[in-house]
Amino acid sequence: MTEAFSPEFGESWNENQCRSMLSLPGTKLILAQTNQDYCGFIISRTVLDEEELLMIAVSPGYQKKGLGRILLKKLIENARNRGITSIFLEVRSTNKAQILYGKFGFQKIGFRKAYYTGNDAQKFDAISYRLDL
Repeated sequence: MTEAFSPEFGESWNENQCRSMLSLPGTKLILAQTNQDYCGFIISRTVLDEEELLMIAVSPGYQKKGLGRILLKKLIENARNRGITSIFLEVRSTNKAQILYGKFGFQKIGFRKAYYTGNDAQKFDAISYRLDL
């Protein structure tokens, strides 16, 4: 799954940061596996009755096959079953996953101008989303 940490996203999480996050209380991991290969994951954390989607990643060879949709659906189902009232996330304004979030009913709730920095020092806006369950 190391290929999930694409350098195109500049300052986005790396593998060591993900491992550290998973050791914190309230953090959850959903893994997608086909045959013997791990091909995608979601990392989220729960605070009180809210869930924050921290990262969703699908290996390049498995992208455009509905795996991100399956992972997100599982996160939402798990959250509902635990009594979570809303799910939050934040993405770079150029992140194509926004289409997927919209299909699940996530609503834009915030905007941070020039929040992310790419590898080439280019600035990108951040967009926050919420899904009420």
